[in-house]
Amino acid sequence: MVASRLKEAFLHLSQHSVDSVQNGKSFTEWDEYMHVDRPIEKKLYEKMDSIDVAGGGIVLLVGSAGDGKSHLLSRIRQMSDWGDNSFYNDATASSSPKKTAIDTLKEALADFKDANLYNTKNRLVLAINLGKLNALIDDEEFKTEYKEIVDVTYPIFDDDDTTPPIDTERVKVVMFVDQQAFEFHTDNSKCAVESQFLSAIMDKIVSKSPDNPFYKAYQEDLANGISLKDPLILNYELLSIPDIRNCIVMTIIEAIVRYKMIITPREFLDFIYSIMVYPQEYKENKNFYEALLPTLLYCGRENMIQKAISKLDPLKQSSTEHDKQLSVLFTSYSVPTTYFNTQQLSQLPSELIKRTNEFYANNGRDIERTTKFIFRLKHLLDYHTESAVYASYIDILNGIYKKDVHKMQEIYNMVAKAIPRHYGSYYGKANMVPLNIQGGRYRLFGNLQLKPEKINPFYSEKEHNEFLLRFDMSWKFPDSSIKLRMDYQLYSYVYELNRGKLALSYENEKNLAFSRFVRQLIDKCNCEQEITIITADSQEMMLSESAFGDIELL
Repeated sequence: MVASRLKEAFLHLSQHSVDSVQNGKSFTEWDEYMHVDRPIEKKLYEKMDSIDVAGGGIVLLVGSAGDGKSHLLSRIRQMSDWGDNSFYNDATASSSPKKTAIDTLKEALADFKDANLYNTKNRLVLAINLGKLNALIDDEEFKTEYKEIVDVTYPIFDDDDTTPPIDTERVKVVMFVDQQAFEFHTDNSKCAVESQFLSAIMDKIVSKSPDNPFYKAYQEDLANGISLKDPLILNYELLSIPDIRNCIVMTIIEAIVRYKMIITPREFLDFIYSIMVYPQEYKENKNFYEALLPTLLYCGRENMIQKAISKLDPLKQSSTEHDKQLSVLFTSYSVPTTYFNTQQLSQLPSELIKRTNEFYANNGRDIERTTKFIFRLKHLLDYHTESAVYASYIDILNGIYKKDVHKMQEIYNMVAKAIPRHYGSYYGKANMVPLNIQGGRYRLFGNLQLKPEKINPFYSEKEHNEFLLRFDMSWKFPDSSIKLRMDYQLYSYVYELNRGKLALSYENEKNLAFSRFVRQLIDKCNCEQEITIITADSQEMMLSESAFGDIELL
């Protein structure tokens, strides 16, 4: 059997490959081809230029494992005129068995002590993970001798992560941790989000360029007689379809938002490997569908992204439309000619359609596997979210980042409507807060005028991938303000309450942030002076205290 050059090429992307972990020193031809410019690279160059102007100093490149610090450091080392000694990558290593990594790091930073910082002409880019940086600035000796570095980096670990570090003349910080893997469109596009970075990587993999090692390997496999129905060949051809690449990217973005998933470049490359290469011994009749991209994408293997995306498998989303499509596929004798439109059919590998029809003709033995495969394939060619909550949240976020006051008003109205429903009251009168004393015949409310404040989210208009996937809402009162931090999980709860979902007691416990928010509102109600009572038949009464201290029922 001829060894697949394409499989060898994809092995470079696997986390188990020696190429997956870089040391920040070498930058190979492979690295050069796979490199995609990111806004953070430009930012790092700008900070390095500032250090040049200052005559010396340090830039801290802060992030997490696998986020691309080493790759970026390798490239910068190659492209800049700073010497090799101006880059320090391995902050976890010790120079001696008798020294800790912190001790070694302090030695490397000796020129940037407070006593030396404004005298040194040395320049340094230090790539360091958050955990190691936290340990460094907590070291008592470091706190004393490197106070300027500590003061600049300390805000990184503050609870208020909307406040970025403030650079000094000789200490600069570049953060990977405030970089999202996607961005919002600045125009009024049909879809509010995209990921130029993730899309660019996949575009490189399928590019028909002579410099592309994947495409060259694909051509060599075909020339060497590897079958057109080989699953890796078919997967490569499927990945070459723009609509499928777009669906993969959009699905990943949805997983990031809904499941608070953090994606690193290393994990993304491993993900591509995982959806392209079947991990087991391949037997054509038994494993054909299982080895193809639409199945591998949703199968939930060990890759973190795959696990998250498996929750978004269209087969797991029940709807009348899905039932109709599945019934058509299940009762067909070949791939239905009307199931895919003309454009979609023209993009699909002819060998794939031919092989699928062969399974259809196999006396219906593989009808369930075939149905599932085609259904998933159709979804990949026409991405749409199955979650109305997600679509709504993206719309709200996009509006808030564009400072759309109508979207701000919309989310404030949703919260106001959800406040009484949180405790099971669906009485629609505004500015009424349910007291946590609810009965079957009577419901008690405090009266409170809610005055929303303008939402000012953390969002960089300069770099559209720098933002938070949450925002802080605030209501102003004479003596203070009450805040509510809105993320996707809380929004999902508020959204469902607005659409009539019945509040359950265990959800009050699950949504502690919202429960705490409502209790804060109750504290603002003047319940000693006035309480509104709503009866089971929606009659409204008011208990109030008269000027002479008597209780009146109105």
